Amino acid sequence: MDEYSIETKSENIFDRKTKEYFLEVVSSYHQGNYRSATVMLWSVAICDLLYKLKQMHDMYGDTIAKGILDEVERIQTGNPRSSEWEFKLVELISDRTNLLEMSDIDHLTHLQQQRHLSAHPVLSSDLELHRPNKDTVRSLIRNTLDGILTKPPIYTRKVFDDFVADIAASSSILIKDETLKSYLESKYLSRADKKLEQNLIRSLWKLVFRLQNPDCDKNRNINYRAMELLISRNSGEMAALIRSARDYFSHIANTGEPIVYLVSLLSQYPSFYSELTEAARVIINHVVETNLTAKCMGWFIKPSLNEHANDLIAWLSGDESPDLPDDAIPALRNLSDSPEWDSHRNRILNAYYGASWSYDKSDERFSSAIKPYIEQYTNDDLVDLLNKIEANGQTYERRGARGDHRIIKERCDNVLGASFDYTPYPHFTRSIE
Repeated sequence: MDEYSIETKSENIFDRKTKEYFLEVVSSYHQGNYRSATVMLWSVAICDLLYKLKQMHDMYGDTIAKGILDEVERIQTGNPRSSEWEFKLVELISDRTNLLEMSDIDHLTHLQQQRHLSAHPVLSSDLELHRPNKDTVRSLIRNTLDGILTKPPIYTRKVFDDFVADIAASSSILIKDETLKSYLESKYLSRADKKLEQNLIRSLWKLVFRLQNPDCDKNRNINYRAMELLISRNSGEMAALIRSARDYFSHIANTGEPIVYLVSLLSQYPSFYSELTEAARVIINHVVETNLTAKCMGWFIKPSLNEHANDLIAWLSGDESPDLPDDAIPALRNLSDSPEWDSHRNRILNAYYGASWSYDKSDERFSSAIKPYIEQYTNDDLVDLLNKIEANGQTYERRGARGDHRIIKERCDNVLGASFDYTPYPHFTRSIE
């Protein structure tokens, strides 16, 4: 049984005028006026293509769309009574844009033939006008809906160049993720289908994770954030997309900033890691081992987040005593939104603060690692922090400890209660007096 619903599918028609005109096609079809439905369907398809080109030019300044419109207008002006321009429009769109696929061209050619037979008095041997049957017309309607009317009007080959140029030029106002999301959804994604979004992801993947040149380096962050937003809309299908083009997605830079960004993505979507080739995973593993920020984020190469947290605590507390870059601590916060990870993260930050080797370093680490997150500390997190402070004079003997540790004491009072026994923590107690 064919469960395809013309009425339901027509709700996805992009252009308001097209949707209005299409109602006439449906009305004629349901009344059994199949000749009228076919003739009107061709007109609606051609008009919709023109509307899409005009919208591309008006909204995005698309020069390819404008060139097609100008050429069609010249043909119309030269021979206003001829319908030659109609299929010329189809040819130009096919040659210069990605709006129509080969199957769509075939369907349009068939529709044009049926329209010609239905609109002109081509008599049969029995002196009857051509009358397409119900199944033929339904097929024509379905193919036109799927191949043209419900497609977004942003499929010219220049769309990706316009997309990345636009977000680069607007990056100064697209600082917040919420702003970027609203901007992209309003201007692009509301008119995009899954295929277009996947094509954008593929192209952005190359810019962010593979290429290294001044333009790519300058715009890597905004391109990454745009790609991250696109992936979040299709995350359930992204692993399959990588699997279907494994070599393409595994063609990444050998080292440097592009791979740190890739580690950031994989830390959110660890299933992508196993879909990449072994060669790509070798590159990624090397960066996780050698880059401090990547090391903090690269939990996906470990058996679990819990083991990753324990390894980081041992590393930060050990003889190496690394000094983390500014972006590493916020990256740790974003590895997971689970309460379990919150506690692991707080223990990691405690270890980092507790391993400070100078007063100045303790000042810095309290400001970056403890103060921004102290309101999220639970009982066990606070006790662990007190133990770390008590074990290192660089934390409790510094001049700034009096003010900083009062912030910790206030949180302890709220969580542990006024009756909490501070006897095991005399250095901490003296640091706030």
